[in-house]
Amino acid sequence: MPLLSIRNLSLGYGEKIIFSGINACEDDGCLIALLGSNGRGKSTLLRTIAGLEAETSILYDGKTLKEYSRKETSALISFVSPLTERTRYLSVKDMVAISSYWRTNWIGASNPEEEKRIEEALKLVGLEGFSQRDCTSLSDGEYQRATIAGALVQDSRIILLDEPTAFLDIANKFLVTKLLKKIAHKENGRKLIIFSTHDLQLALQVCDRLWVMASDGFYTGTPHQMIEGGRIEKMFDVEGVSFDKQKMMFNIL
Repeated sequence: MPLLSIRNLSLGYGEKIIFSGINACEDDGCLIALLGSNGRGKSTLLRTIAGLEAETSILYDGKTLKEYSRKETSALISFVSPLTERTRYLSVKDMVAISSYWRTNWIGASNPEEEKRIEEALKLVGLEGFSQRDCTSLSDGEYQRATIAGALVQDSRIILLDEPTAFLDIANKFLVTKLLKKIAHKENGRKLIIFSTHDLQLALQVCDRLWVMASDGFYTGTPHQMIEGGRIEKMFDVEGVSFDKQKMMFNIL
């Protein structure tokens, strides 16, 4: 039974359909980049998988999200939004600890095991020694890594991230993406991680699989399969733009 199964999903608001015919079947131990031009519905797709939009066309271990309790859902899915605002006077440790709230006692207090989990998550994302820093003092790259630490502390099987590398410099883009791949492949704790991005070269070089929301449909496969099958070219339906397979980048003719 696959961890995530999407069957003929349509995205939209009310009667307006923005994308249809989405089918995918994925398991843990995989880093997936979600690609597509602006307005295709990438954020809406991630929000739908996260359960923030009502939907019954998605199965998680063979069950719909309605069949899970709230606590079970927290163990199943975490969602990192690009719209998270920084709160002044909130330490990095407290910011990350919020993600473990579903495991705390009735007054929201964490135990030594949770404290250790938080420390390990901060260490894994390269923020060891940052626990008492005000989260507003972090750089964009550091803050993004702190949000990923929160997802690790939540310890969900599926981690969804909406544009986690947006506004980061090239070094931090690769640092964050390689970190996500390391987390997805971690022994005895493998995750299914799906993130949206506009950085095609990064996705092709680092990710295990790609989801492409193209002008004529939804495609999934390994980077090699997507390149050789001509699926990458379908990302943009713009005259005068072509994809160079050797350089793995788009050219303007």
